[in-house]
Amino acid sequence: MNMNKLSAKVSPCSAPTPATGQLSLLECGTRCGSVQSGLQEAGQSGLRFRGCCSQCPLTAARRGATGLLLAACVAWSYAWAAHYAKDTLTKLQSPFFIMWFCSVWNLFSFPLYYLGHVVGSQPRQQPCTQFRVCSRFVGRGELSSKVLLKVAAPFSLLHSASEYLHLLALHHISISDSSTVLCCSQAFIFLLSWIGLKDRFMGVRIVAAILSITGIVMMSYADGFHSDSITGVALGVGSASTSAFYKVLFRKRVGQVQPGAASVLMSCEGLCSVGLHSWFCALLYISHVESWPTPQHIPWDTLCLTASLLLAFNVLVNMREVLTYPTLISLGILFTIPASVAVDSFMSSAPHTSQVRMVARAIIAAGYLMLLLPEDWDERTAGWFRVLWHGHEESLMGEEIEADQPKPTVVAALP
Repeated sequence: MNMNKLSAKVSPCSAPTPATGQLSLLECGTRCGSVQSGLQEAGQSGLRFRGCCSQCPLTAARRGATGLLLAACVAWSYAWAAHYAKDTLTKLQSPFFIMWFCSVWNLFSFPLYYLGHVVGSQPRQQPCTQFRVCSRFVGRGELSSKVLLKVAAPFSLLHSASEYLHLLALHHISISDSSTVLCCSQAFIFLLSWIGLKDRFMGVRIVAAILSITGIVMMSYADGFHSDSITGVALGVGSASTSAFYKVLFRKRVGQVQPGAASVLMSCEGLCSVGLHSWFCALLYISHVESWPTPQHIPWDTLCLTASLLLAFNVLVNMREVLTYPTLISLGILFTIPASVAVDSFMSSAPHTSQVRMVARAIIAAGYLMLLLPEDWDERTAGWFRVLWHGHEESLMGEEIEADQPKPTVVAALP
């Protein structure tokens, strides 16, 4: 064979793919986008394949590490927001005013999204153009403030009701109990999606919903039948179910959670709070249902901290598709339970947690983890066990064949 053939130019696409490892290399190179189809030099293509494959695990590891960091930020932002909200309620007995003030801060959602767009995207667009692109879920007609308010009004109502019930629940239970009840919203989302959106029925998620309901019942009667726990947990369940209905309606009207659409909708919710909920807030003040002190005596420090932390929590949850894997952000919501327990123990004189509450939190956490399983988890698990079993059999058969084959006689060649 002529040795000069090794230096001939070969197209990488025309080469045969006899091995599975080469296919994975090609897929890896296609996904990373670092392999160009016009490569002609075989040596250059091999270098590019190796460089791309070395970047793929690093990209996945970096994305996973970012997800864990953001999950911790989600957990701590919610825990501290609940703590400052509870602290504000002790100084300002006006839960609707607190809810209204925090909802107004949602106006900053789209500006924050556009700031990330300017930093991370190369073809930068004008704010109005980007706003119209993210507002496609409204329709193809004329985009006006009236249309936006009409679409965002039901979402603003649900969001305000959820936040208001959550503040009322903090009057009766600790922030650790409220965060535990918050995790039950995932079970309510599954039940509402199964009924309203005709999602696939999954037995494991039904079991997870039953576990969540069991944990709620155990937390309600943890302190006896005549205590504030029943009222607080009931209000927390109302907040979680309202939040679940909000997310199911979002899927019905908008589709899957997209960061741009979510930021536009949240900004429109803040606009609804300014234009529609302000009159109701003033009506409660005039009717003496809620009383406000003078502006000098309002705890603006804790109030602004609560609003900013809730805004950070909502932004991180809605931006999960862009920043990291969505499952890791969902785990961040589960991490709110230990984060709230830590804040409760260090920042307030919370009583010792009973064993019933600990068991209830463990049951709700187990149900939440079961709800995070993908739809084809049973097929993947069965396939993994099948590969593991057959791979073990093939290795044993290969060892038996090698043992049965006679060893070749080695003859030394004399020079």
